[in-house]
Amino acid sequence: MTLDAAETDDGAGRTRRPPQERGLRTQAAILDAAVRVLAEDGYAAASTVRVQERAGVSRGRLLHHFPSREELFVAAVHHLAAARLDELVVGAELPADPVARIAVAIDAMWASNQAAAFQASLELWLAARHDERLRAALLPTERRMGAMLLETQQALFGPELAARPGFADLMELLVSSMRGTALTYAITGADSSSEPNLALWRELVRDRLLGPAPETSQG
Repeated sequence: MTLDAAETDDGAGRTRRPPQERGLRTQAAILDAAVRVLAEDGYAAASTVRVQERAGVSRGRLLHHFPSREELFVAAVHHLAAARLDELVVGAELPADPVARIAVAIDAMWASNQAAAFQASLELWLAARHDERLRAALLPTERRMGAMLLETQQALFGPELAARPGFADLMELLVSSMRGTALTYAITGADSSSEPNLALWRELVRDRLLGPAPETSQG
């Protein structure tokens, strides 16, 4: 067995990872557990004890990484959302044709609003209305996520479309519209894959970034 330069053998044939790597693994386990607890229980009922149990860590270890409940759940949502944004670009087959590219990008954006990251974020947004400590912890993270989201949208649509005037404002409009529409599915549990607004969103983006499609002549 060959050991990585940062790994050591404890003398009993077990590989010991450096403390920094173990700390990152523990932190990731805590964040993954927090997301599951938040999605299953909702923010009001989500407890750090449940997260501790799900992550399989000690109370001291959890508090070492996340001293407060608010910091824990905000970090958990940011962790999941950031991973989801990376997956949107990595997992998407992005065609060169701009019309096809717009369709794929719109579908990817809509799918992200059906994922666990959106449901968990929704829990925090609603709770932050009446929780000043949560709101104070959430706002800086939301600003960072907004910048990350725009970078992801630029990657999805490609540099040529992203350079068109008004792109950032158009993306903000799309996000607001999609989030509002996604709320209805969070309540009804209906199938969102055939959302009627998808065609409208695609047409809106095509018109704004490529110009209106030429009218077909009649007669």
